[in-house]
Amino acid sequence: MNDVNIYKDIGSLLASSKNTVVVTGAGISTEAGIPDFRGEKGIYRTLGEDKVMNLINVDAFRRRTEEFYKFYRNYFMLPKVKPSRAHYLLAEMEKKGIIKAIVTQNIDNLHQKAGSKRVIAVHGNADNFICTKIGCPTMVDGDYVRSVSDLVPKCPQCGSILKPDVVLFGEPIQNHRLARDTILNAQLLVVIGSSLTVYPLAGFVGEYCASSEKFIIINKGPTALDHKATVKLDTDNTGKALEEILKYIE
Repeated sequence: MNDVNIYKDIGSLLASSKNTVVVTGAGISTEAGIPDFRGEKGIYRTLGEDKVMNLINVDAFRRRTEEFYKFYRNYFMLPKVKPSRAHYLLAEMEKKGIIKAIVTQNIDNLHQKAGSKRVIAVHGNADNFICTKIGCPTMVDGDYVRSVSDLVPKCPQCGSILKPDVVLFGEPIQNHRLARDTILNAQLLVVIGSSLTVYPLAGFVGEYCASSEKFIIINKGPTALDHKATVKLDTDNTGKALEEILKYIE
């Protein structure tokens, strides 16, 4: 099947669905300039998964806070980039009622910056840092953390240690029930930029596929659920693909 026919098929599925949910992974953000941690040149491969998991976990944050922050500042303070064309198009599609929600593995906040309103971020938001003192509601942004001279940033209100508002290894995902319910209740599920290997989100998608036949994958390379897809589009330019798909909806 050529790309034109695939665009038509995806457009037709989107046009006929009254509750489309989009699941996004790192692939959509690499187009904006965010590194893919699990990609070919990502830190999980260049440094080794064991080293990354040994430091980006909640126990390291609590017990080896300076070591944690040295690593986190070097590798997980994301570059300041603008949303990609794909992010803006998804926000436009939500505004037009074509999609109802986005469930994302990404921590870069780019969907929100592009204007999407219903974004369920299961791994948190790297733009935010929260105070670890119980009862202190302080939250600061990455600019504040970059501006302080101390390796370990402290709360400007109470002086307690700040923690990145992201899910570390050893912590449960955020919005677990909401993300699962949103995916399972979709009439049409569209996965963009994910190889569907990170759990539990990949498990939610697998549950959806067990009871639904309407499933679209837009990704560069294979995924763990290609065999379940109604339509699979292999592309490294999601923005261009969405532009073409929209032509067959409008």
